[in-house]
Parts: sequence; C-alpha cells; structure tokens
Amino acid sequence: MKKLIFCFFFSCCFFFSFSDQLSYTADKETVSQHLDSLNLVSSFDFQNNEVVMAKINNYLFKEKKLLTRMLSLSKYYFPIFEIFLDKYNLPLELKYLAVVESSLNTRAQSQSGARGLWQFMYPTGKAYDLNVTSYVDERLDPFKSTEAACKYFLKLYDIFGDWSLVLAAYNGGPGYVQRLMLKTGYENYWDLRNDLRSETKNYVPKFIAITYLMTYHEKYDIYPDTTTINLLNTDTLLIDFQISSKVLSELTCISKEEIRHYNPAFKNDIFPINSIISLPKNSIDDFFYNYQSYKEFTEKVHKKEILIDETRIVYSVVSGDYLGKIAKNHNIKIHQIQKWNGLKSTKLNIGDELVLYVADDVLNDINNVEPSKILHIVQKGDTLWDIAKMYSGVSIEKIKKLNKLDNNNLKPGSRLLIPKV
Repeated sequence: MKKLIFCFFFSCCFFFSFSDQLSYTADKETVSQHLDSLNLVSSFDFQNNEVVMAKINNYLFKEKKLLTRMLSLSKYYFPIFEIFLDKYNLPLELKYLAVVESSLNTRAQSQSGARGLWQFMYPTGKAYDLNVTSYVDERLDPFKSTEAACKYFLKLYDIFGDWSLVLAAYNGGPGYVQRLMLKTGYENYWDLRNDLRSETKNYVPKFIAITYLMTYHEKYDIYPDTTTINLLNTDTLLIDFQISSKVLSELTCISKEEIRHYNPAFKNDIFPINSIISLPKNSIDDFFYNYQSYKEFTEKVHKKEILIDETRIVYSVVSGDYLGKIAKNHNIKIHQIQKWNGLKSTKLNIGDELVLYVADDVLNDINNVEPSKILHIVQKGDTLWDIAKMYSGVSIEKIKKLNKLDNNNLKPGSRLLIPKV
C-alpha cells in the first residue's frame, strides 16, 4: 500500500512538473508567424529552423528567471541603446545583441577578458576610444560602450553588407569570418554556419531566440522582475573633486552597492576629479543638502583644525636627525613636515621644535618602544641594507635578530625595532 501511495505521489509530481514545462514550449508555427512579422519591419533575416526553436525552448525551460531580469533591465538600457543606434542609422534590433553578450550585466567579464554590456576586449575598446585607467574602465560605461559598439557595427557592415554575417563577425572576429568565406566560397551565414566554430555557429540562432522572446514574452507569461533595482529615475552629477564611494554613500544616503550599480565603469570605489556620476534623483538632492557640511568638515580636517585618528605632537630635533629620518620614523612625508612648520629648506638644528601630526597607531608604537630601541617604519623600496646604513653601528644581522626575521623581505608600512648603539 505504501509503495502504491509513493508511486502515485511520484507520478503526480512528474506529471505536474512535465505539464508545467509543456506550458512553456514554443509552437513552431506560432514562432514562424511572429518572426515573419518581425521580418516585415526589420533589416535582419529572422529565420526559423530547428536550431532557433531549440534555443527558444532552452530559454523557456531553463532561463525564465534570467528573462524576467533582463526584461526589467531592458527598461533602462534599451532607451540608451536606441538613442545611439538611431544616431548612427543602425537597426534598432541590435539592442538585443547586448542581451546575448552580457545578459545586460554591466560588469560581465568573459574568460578571455572581454568586459561590459557589449563585451569589448581591451584592444578593440582602445581602438574605439574606450579608456581603461586605474580609476575607470569605459568598457563598462553604458553610454560610451554603446557608442563604441555602434561604430564597430558600421565598420563590420561596410565589410560584410549582411547583418547575420555582422553578428557572426562580432562574435568570432571579422578576419576569422572572412577567411572562412574565402575558404568555403559561401557568402551567406546559414550556408557558412556548419563550418563555423561552436560559439559562433550558435550565435545568430541565439540572437534570433532572444529577439523573439524579448518581443513576445507576454505570450509565455514572462514579465519584468519588479525586484530588480530601479534604474529609471536617475540623473547625473558632475563631481569636481575626488571622492570615495564610502563618502558618496554617506552624502547621498544610499548604499555603496547601489552606487556601484549605477556607476559600473568606476573601479576601486574611487571617483576621480570631474567624474560624471549617475544617481537616483532624490539622492542627488540629499547630496547637495549634505555637501556643504561635508566640505566645511574636510577643510577643517585638511587644515588640522579637526584631527581624525591622529595626534599633534611637538618633536625636538636631536643629534643625527634629518627630515627624511624624522618622516620615516613617524610614517609621514617630508613635504608635510615642511608645510606644517613653514620650512623652506631641509636644514635642521639640534633643539629645533617641529609640529608633527602622527597617526594614533604609529604614536602608540613609538611610545611603547623601549628607550634602548628606535622604531623604524618601512617605506616602499626600503631594504635591510638601506635601513642599517641609516643608523650608525647597526648591522643587518642585528636588525634581523631583534625583529626575528627569517629572510630579508620587507613590507611597506611594517614596523622594525632598531637597536640604539
């Protein structure tokens, strides 16, 4: 009896699961009718065949959640794409190529290093004026990368004169497609298709499938995901100073994650001077409301009227001191000491008193050092030999023994105890 109940339960689960899948199976005749309608208003050749049907049904079976997310994101990105496609007199259907390339994920990165909505490789991006610096990767910028993609589409169409071949060349490279056309004698994508490598072979059918499903999604009960972050109600802000995403988050009252989402091209959570930042409109209002207070605060910090995690001390120059040594021992810069004390040269006299602003953790280490030892903070480029030379009568071995070093490797910012001789 138990076996009978179990079999009945399993059969029901299988039936409902299978019937659910069947409800999302595309009918070939219906798909063909819809693609014929698209062909009437498009420069593309939207063919329907077994390969295209397989791609459509694969999305319906396995990628329904992805489709809902892409539909939601398309409300923000497609208007951007259409502006540039119209500017360059290109078919608007090319907007669906970004869906194929990146699933509308601005931070998408392939194993080969292609990045952004349009998956530009570094050399191709540079060829179309997409800059990559320590702070910015314009391949991730929706506006600049879309304009670059449009220029690339024009170049490919000048070469091939056929949009299906343009798509294949966008994926496989124009040189690869041209060589294969010369080798086979084929001038039509569908004739050439079986000779293409796997990814490029499936590229155009995937594009047709995405175009079809993004156009006729309602017929399969697929709708935009309402939980996706709202990108529509945004505006831009010109920042005339460098700012971190942490500070920007505090000024705009939104999370760092949201800021990254709105501004994918910026790297390392830093916005350099004269950056144009996208933010929700209400957050821009918050920014201007909080900015004046922040500016006054930072000016006071810069002038040392307010100290954050640092202490003002007065240091008396002793025999053997020089600005470089004092700066290293307190983890500050020579030019800072000169600025704080109005020094026009590096000359010091024994007994001179210098105002220093020292980080609290450094000062604690200095204060805890035994009188018979000196604290040295390792700077970039320092070697044990350099440090030993700085202190009279000190050898590399003495430094290693005192600090229990197994090798000569030093890390900038680390602290070393130096014996007083």
